[in-house]
Amino acid sequence: MKSVKHKIIGYGELLLRLTPSQHGELIEQSHSLGMSFAGAEANVLADLSNLGHRTQFVSSFPENPIGRKASQFLKQYGIDIQELSWDDKRLGTYFIEHGRSIRGTRVTYDRKNSSVCHHIISKEKWYEIFKDADYFMLTGVTPALSYICRQNILSALQSAKENDVTIVFDLNYRRSLWSGEEAREAFLKILPFVDILIGNVGSAKDVFNISIDKWTDYEDLCAATLTSVKGLQDLGDFDAIAMTMRIQKSASHNLLGGMIVNRETNAYSDLINVDIVDRIGGGDAFTAGIIHGIIRNWEYSQTVKFANACYAATHTLLGDINQFTESELQNIAQGELKGFTKR
Repeated sequence: MKSVKHKIIGYGELLLRLTPSQHGELIEQSHSLGMSFAGAEANVLADLSNLGHRTQFVSSFPENPIGRKASQFLKQYGIDIQELSWDDKRLGTYFIEHGRSIRGTRVTYDRKNSSVCHHIISKEKWYEIFKDADYFMLTGVTPALSYICRQNILSALQSAKENDVTIVFDLNYRRSLWSGEEAREAFLKILPFVDILIGNVGSAKDVFNISIDKWTDYEDLCAATLTSVKGLQDLGDFDAIAMTMRIQKSASHNLLGGMIVNRETNAYSDLINVDIVDRIGGGDAFTAGIIHGIIRNWEYSQTVKFANACYAATHTLLGDINQFTESELQNIAQGELKGFTKR
């Protein structure tokens, strides 16, 4: 039996994140942009590193000041970067205009032909990477980037299975990157390898056309989400499916919840009311919370409440990374915020 190391590997793209320095401004209004870095898989790894886990990011960066700054960003969270590849291409970029009131958050990508799109990783290399790993974290963003990324993913999945690595896949469908039909074709090749699936009703409908009833309250939303889960269960032999749930009152105020389901058990979180500072990275924090709870061998009810606390708390921070401690997040999960700011 493989020893427990709790090392999580992620493969994907880290992007340069640019945001108007005045929070809530449009790019057309702004005269300066704040710089940071983010990317779905890297966000999950950073969140897990902050919770005490060993993590490693597999990707490709340009050998220039931006690429070097990006690698420093990963290292500050304790993410192992020894499997980064370096080339003469570019780092993808995205621009965020934060929503407010009736205006939603808008993301503009500039990521075509980035370094990660061109970097070929052999199955033999993946096998070596997974020798000392326990989890492989992947999202639906990365296969959208290029044919090479999709081939790398299939090689990685085969090697991960051969090394008895648990595979976590977040559907994370992005309309601006590819069509629902293209995503479905790619995802159907990935899902047979997946152990833990993460998603929401929107991605299930957009990619797999899993119809749901409209909801007016949390009870209806839970029922609709469970309908989505039942449709997704037919697409693979999953140990668990975890779903985020969102009731959007405005771009600034949401009610957030979560669900985790296997063939025998359904567990739900309570709703958390959130006044949003920055919603980017919230779903990644939920994924990290699910992985953390499973590694800790918590009951599903505790795991999904913790994951929803991660999801909600990250909406209150600028940037994609969940900066809170496990004890602070447990307080949120239990609805006990007294002393939350004390560390």
